Amino acid sequence: MPINLRINLNRFLVTLWIIAGALVAIHVLLNVVHYQITDLPWLARQIFDVDEEDSFPTWFSAMLLLLTSVSLWVNAKTLSTSDSSLSERWHLLSVGFLLLSIDEIAGMHETLNSLDIMGDMSWTVPGGIIAGATGLYFVPFLLKIPRPLAIRFVLAGAVYLGGALGVEVLTDPYLENDELNTLPYNLWTAVEEAMEMGGVLLFLGGLFPRLRKAAADLQIQLS
Repeated sequence: MPINLRINLNRFLVTLWIIAGALVAIHVLLNVVHYQITDLPWLARQIFDVDEEDSFPTWFSAMLLLLTSVSLWVNAKTLSTSDSSLSERWHLLSVGFLLLSIDEIAGMHETLNSLDIMGDMSWTVPGGIIAGATGLYFVPFLLKIPRPLAIRFVLAGAVYLGGALGVEVLTDPYLENDELNTLPYNLWTAVEEAMEMGGVLLFLGGLFPRLRKAAADLQIQLS
């Protein structure tokens, strides 16, 4: 018997927004209670800490990035003949989000800070250079896709990078002054993670309508 999988993408997207907001809110609440009211056990805070690799927020962020990668791949595979010239960049976007998903769990960017060749330079410097070069490479792509979608992608990228790079720069002094175990730092990490998840969800919101059209041509066969 064939299996029909039906997903209401609008409701699904709203659910993802609610989960993202709830995870950030729980992180903020636990840290406010811990630093302003009473000490909480580390394990109770860790599992909802947006700045920890082994936590619900990190898993959720990695899942969002992986979902975006798969959605981009599906879109690339179902392009019409007239859109085939953009196929390479759709595929590259899929690979890029896959790498971001892996990095979210593996923390590859944080490893850069421990390398001797980096010296006192933060990973955000090479990260910003790579992001700028990538943005320039995708300018022709953005000019060819529908303008509302291009604007949404640019906005999503600005929000995501504003959190991943911009807020990260603002929190560097906390690391240098050994003030990571403070309420201000943990509130900044909440802003950073909220912007990263928000950026991905904005991107997905623009991609889902295309995915809805592509689903009619999607066939999965296992051999």
